[in-house]
Amino acid sequence: MGLLVGLLPLGMAPASPAGAAPPIPHPARPVLAQPPSPAVQPSPAEQKLSLRRVLELGLPASARLERADRQIARDEALVQVNRALRLPQLNLVGAASYTQVGTSVGVLTNLPTFGDLSLSLQQNGYAVLQNSFANAGLLLDVDLLPLRQGSLLAASRASAASSRSSLLETERQVGFELVSSYHQLQLSQALVPVWEAALVASTALERDAERIQRRGLAARIDVLRARALRAGDVRGLAEAQAQLAQSQDQLAILLAWALPSKPLASDPIEDQPAWPNDLERTLGEALQARPLLQSLRLQQQAQRQQARAARAGLYPSIALVAGGGFSGDRLAAPVLNQGGQVNGPLTLPLPALEQSANASGSFYNWGVALLVRQPLYDGGRSASGAAVAEREAALLQADEELARRQIRDSVAQAWNRLAAAPEAIAAGREAVRAGERALRDAQLRYRAMVEPLTEVLLVQRDLLAARASLLTNLTRQAIDRAVLVRETGREP
Repeated sequence: MGLLVGLLPLGMAPASPAGAAPPIPHPARPVLAQPPSPAVQPSPAEQKLSLRRVLELGLPASARLERADRQIARDEALVQVNRALRLPQLNLVGAASYTQVGTSVGVLTNLPTFGDLSLSLQQNGYAVLQNSFANAGLLLDVDLLPLRQGSLLAASRASAASSRSSLLETERQVGFELVSSYHQLQLSQALVPVWEAALVASTALERDAERIQRRGLAARIDVLRARALRAGDVRGLAEAQAQLAQSQDQLAILLAWALPSKPLASDPIEDQPAWPNDLERTLGEALQARPLLQSLRLQQQAQRQQARAARAGLYPSIALVAGGGFSGDRLAAPVLNQGGQVNGPLTLPLPALEQSANASGSFYNWGVALLVRQPLYDGGRSASGAAVAEREAALLQADEELARRQIRDSVAQAWNRLAAAPEAIAAGREAVRAGERALRDAQLRYRAMVEPLTEVLLVQRDLLAARASLLTNLTRQAIDRAVLVRETGREP
């Protein structure tokens, strides 16, 4: 039959409670006490955990919290990058060159490192010139009007603050995942003994039906009905055990345990304390200082700063450039060949004269420049970038409103279910007590041949449904309370 083996997801995305509320034990003797089930006995790979212990182990091991921490570190590094863009830049610059020129022409222009030279060479003269130059200095660059850089810095700061708020929201989400998974494990563990008790009862009923049928006091259809009931209980027990294994695996994954590990819940399923605040106050606490909403507002602020940074591409800029340095130069003429001839009746060559010379020196220089720039046209890039950032801010504003509505819906549903839970739980306990008495009476009346087997089958199915319903209502009450703790961020 598989009655209420699992719970449907409740509320919106999970969030973390500030801590597990101490349960209020019911004054009456528990009517669901069953012998321990072999399926939930601890093994070397199993460990019993309380809800408090699950929170202590699960929060530090959460991959979502680890990612949120890394996102904060990334955004803070981006703040440092944008802050550095506003600082002056000081650079050490240097240059060195060597040039050699061989020429028989007296006038040279536009030579690298030489510039313009004029040589007094005689006819057939030839010269080799060498120049060595070195320079070292400092260059300071200061942006006097860093409008774009200031907007980028404000945007990165807003993003970092948004990441910190997201971390607080993620802590709520992860905590709620752990709490809801733990309560689901409690329910799965409790349903296994319920199905085992039903299987024991249906097996005994089948034996009674066979014994009575062998005496000729019952029809064969009674045996077949009892056998069908036992088969349904076997199937229900198998499904409950499968649900238990699934709940154990889910909690083990949240705890970052290896999947062969099977955590077990040590806390019993008990009544939760009543929520003291009314719906209006609970809604106010859920919306006030909510990290999710703060994160969305900060993201909107970051996008508006991005729009200002994009528009700053068309604003004027003023830069101050200052520099100073020391330079040295050496000019050498290792070869200077002067020669000629006497023209007359006879051409007589004159003796060639070879000379060499060099000169060196150094100098320093410094200067300051003020550069003003006013962009006139950028093809629409600044306006388009600003429009994209503004549309993103509008989208985040819509996300904020959607989140507000989801919070209201989640709080209202959980609060209303929690308010109705005590009556439903009390009725469930009464139904279980009445079902147990009715089953004993029906079994006695069947054995006395006063009632047909059909009556016993109906009573046993009703008792099974009442037990499962009571456990489900208790678990739903605990999860609904965890939802309100998640939304408000604290125990009332």
